Amino acid sequence: MISPPFSAPPTARSALHQKNLVDTVLSLFFAGTETSGTTLSFGFLLLLKNPDVLEKIQAEVDRVIGEHCLPALEDQAKMPYTNAVIHEVQRFNDIFPFSIPHSVIKDTHFRGYYLPKDTTVYCILSSALKDPHHFEKPDASYPGHLLDAEGNFRKQEVFIPFSMGKCLCLDESLAHAELFLFLTSMLQNSLGPPKALEDIDLTPKTEGLGRVCPPFQVCFLPHGGG
Repeated sequence: MISPPFSAPPTARSALHQKNLVDTVLSLFFAGTETSGTTLSFGFLLLLKNPDVLEKIQAEVDRVIGEHCLPALEDQAKMPYTNAVIHEVQRFNDIFPFSIPHSVIKDTHFRGYYLPKDTTVYCILSSALKDPHHFEKPDASYPGHLLDAEGNFRKQEVFIPFSMGKCLCLDESLAHAELFLFLTSMLQNSLGPPKALEDIDLTPKTEGLGRVCPPFQVCFLPHGGG
């Protein structure tokens, strides 16, 4: 049962009403579902294209989780390579090159530019995610970007696929949990491409302001299956 403050109609003084609550929850679930699904699709496509990466991540899944246990969020801390692969999929595919719009709350001078109050600004996420000063191979999928010399996971400050500042995506923690659980559970099976590696196209389909994974086929088989 929704308490009276949320069931009250919208007022000029408060946003705590039922319509806003419902719209916010729907936005969280729909936005998270679409972006997580697209990221997973890109992830499997990249794994098919890079069998050496696929071999390493499946070995880690087998070692930490095994074939018959369901993955748990507690496993994530024990799987630095898997964590790095997931983050690198987000960095490389960069499904939303622009952040949501922000507004300047006061007159601002920034790097020689004058931004009057209420100016709408966009953060170009791609400029950070593909910065060669921070990523050794910015235009390639390389999990080593998110690993230190000892093979431990390291998240760089410039890794900002969820935007930045106070208005970053509310779904970040949920997305990381979803991506880890879905990817590892599916990789408890053997994954293989139905076509030659050179025929696998990584070129995204661009729709509006986002990037969509191109259609592809994949084959899942139980370990030891044929």
